[in-house]
Amino acid sequence: MKVYRLHRRVRAAANYSGAMEAGGRWNPIGTPMLYTAQHLSLACLEILVHLDKSEIPLDYVWSWTELDGAPGTLHVADTGRVSACQSAGRVWVSEGEQLAVRVPSIVIPGEFNILLNPLHGSYDTLTWSAPSPFRFDARLFVAEPRIL
Repeated sequence: MKVYRLHRRVRAAANYSGAMEAGGRWNPIGTPMLYTAQHLSLACLEILVHLDKSEIPLDYVWSWTELDGAPGTLHVADTGRVSACQSAGRVWVSEGEQLAVRVPSIVIPGEFNILLNPLHGSYDTLTWSAPSPFRFDARLFVAEPRIL
């Protein structure tokens, strides 16, 4: 299974320090985790929801890696509660049994993000593609969107 990562040019594709420093839906601050997606388009939208819409970032690139097989799904009863997702993610990472697990996207229902566990023994064996430049379409950035 191919997974995609959209990241700043200055960071290597496998660099998970941003998630450790800031935390995320699936990991509390200090828990190592790398967020990827099933599709490049989903990776874009997952980044877009966190960006300042008044400035178009020009320093993003995208990379991909191939996983052996399809990962299992991490089940959480209430994905709307960030604390429940973070708790499940922390336990999943600390158990260290799986390199990857899929979790539902909150941005796009029916699609999945793929979490990678940097503590898993196979993490350092992943081979990432060379980063390719990524340009956000300017139409995605509006200071004050109209509600239709």
